[in-house]
Amino acid sequence: MSVSSNSSICGDEDDGLLLDEEEEIDFYAILNVPKDATEDEIIKSYRKRCLMFHPDRFMDENEKKDAERVFVKIRRAHEVLMDPKKRAIYDALGVQGLDTQGWELVTRSANPENIRREYEFLQRLKDRELMLQRIHPTSGFLVKTSFAGLFQENPEERYPPQFVGLALTQSIDCAITGSDRCGLTGKVRTGNGRGDGSVSAVWKRVAGSFNIENTISLSADSVALSVRAARNVFTRAAIIVQPQLQYSMLHEAFIPSIVFIYSMRLRTRWQGSIVLNVSPISNALTTTMVHTENNHPKAVASVTLSPINSNVRLVYYRRQPEHDAVTEAAVQITTYGISPSLNMERRLSRYSRVGCSVHFSFPSCLLQTKFKLKTGQSTFEWQIVLCDDKEALSKSVIYGIAVPYFTLQLAKIIFRPWWERLKSLFDDPSAEKEIDLAKKEEAANVVNLMRATAERIKREEESKQGVVIESGRYGQCDASGSSSYPLAGERTIDVTVPLQAMVNDSQLRVYSVKSQMPGFYDPCPGEPKMLSVKYLFRGELHSVIVSDEMPLMIPLRAHRLNNSANISNGSL
Repeated sequence: MSVSSNSSICGDEDDGLLLDEEEEIDFYAILNVPKDATEDEIIKSYRKRCLMFHPDRFMDENEKKDAERVFVKIRRAHEVLMDPKKRAIYDALGVQGLDTQGWELVTRSANPENIRREYEFLQRLKDRELMLQRIHPTSGFLVKTSFAGLFQENPEERYPPQFVGLALTQSIDCAITGSDRCGLTGKVRTGNGRGDGSVSAVWKRVAGSFNIENTISLSADSVALSVRAARNVFTRAAIIVQPQLQYSMLHEAFIPSIVFIYSMRLRTRWQGSIVLNVSPISNALTTTMVHTENNHPKAVASVTLSPINSNVRLVYYRRQPEHDAVTEAAVQITTYGISPSLNMERRLSRYSRVGCSVHFSFPSCLLQTKFKLKTGQSTFEWQIVLCDDKEALSKSVIYGIAVPYFTLQLAKIIFRPWWERLKSLFDDPSAEKEIDLAKKEEAANVVNLMRATAERIKREEESKQGVVIESGRYGQCDASGSSSYPLAGERTIDVTVPLQAMVNDSQLRVYSVKSQMPGFYDPCPGEPKMLSVKYLFRGELHSVIVSDEMPLMIPLRAHRLNNSANISNGSL
């Protein structure tokens, strides 16, 4: 099993109110600072927002609660961005990388209908999460085929694709008590005209400082009983002992074995382990070193010494957080040859992932590819043997890998709308396109909190002919515009007050992800957005429109209006 398929291999909670839906929050937008902001810029923006939203500034109880809700977000953003380690993790993985666990219902709306709708939605979500946590059902479907006959050099030796095998796996794992869990796994497979299956029952128990796991496996030709006990022996080390007794029905004999595992965190990003496997059939000693980055494996090196098959395995992982993608390059060197492999996996939609891999063995010249689709808790795999003969290797690489790859990339470019539509089949975008009424109401409450500050700043700016925001609109881009020259659409919201409240010393700086700034919300989910601002500076009217991903700097001479100029775009 690939390490990348697991969660972290290495094992903050905030006082006060908890942040609901924190995984969607942009801390840079909360403080309105760029992603490369210095500590001084973060502190300056944090202090300014504290003066604006501190709950002690408000006497009305409703306003105080609204201010507390915003103030918690501001304080959380400041805490993360001021800590270099947390900031690096957040930049790479988002809020989920900060190991923030748990959530509770925090009422965000004063409208009874909104409260009822939100409560019913969260209740359904909670029930589903509880079911998945208690049962944890998973399933797997694997199809094995062979296309090796298509690439034979001699036309007389060619044969059509063949169906090689099929495997089905279903498992559940549920909690019985606070310290006991039980699981059941069933497997059915067929291949080369022969079918078999197995079933395994697992009982896990936490007994003090020990984690005990008992497993009984029953297959067509054997019965096995194993016990796995794990315990931390030091702060950074753990030891695992796993004895097993297997009865082979074919040989009518008992085969005992035992595995010893010692794992230790050597340094901050280094984990090491030693595995000793002792049995009458074969003995093996394996040592493994894992280098982690942001709590994920970055590189793995293992050496196995065994009379049957000694090997060395090296793995390197490259992650792309912006696409939620992982590329795994591995090579295994054994006494029988060398086996390089390449595995790529990325997010297809919110609830699905897609992956493909290529595996080659030399000198047997066995070339295989595998395609994987994971939706929810179900995994579908299609394994294809492209080559098992040295003479057909070059043709199988060209026509089995290179040509399909470049054809797919070309098809994605030519038929991009259909490709996006195909991706949407694996997701449910209906919820994303609905305006969050609670956030809309929360934004209105925040605007009321900012109104006094905005009016004070406006009077100060008027007295020195500084930046006075006449109007600010945020929302939908008109279809007739473009990313370089956006035009305002119909679904926009008034953000005049929040923008005026952010003016400082006749300057206004607005960065990306504007929908998450205080007083803003997304009026058109899933659509391109823009920010349109009209303002006075030195008694002259200025106007600018920028797309949502572009920063805005006010004032600029290019924004000034005159009789012969149209509204200029704020390209920076």
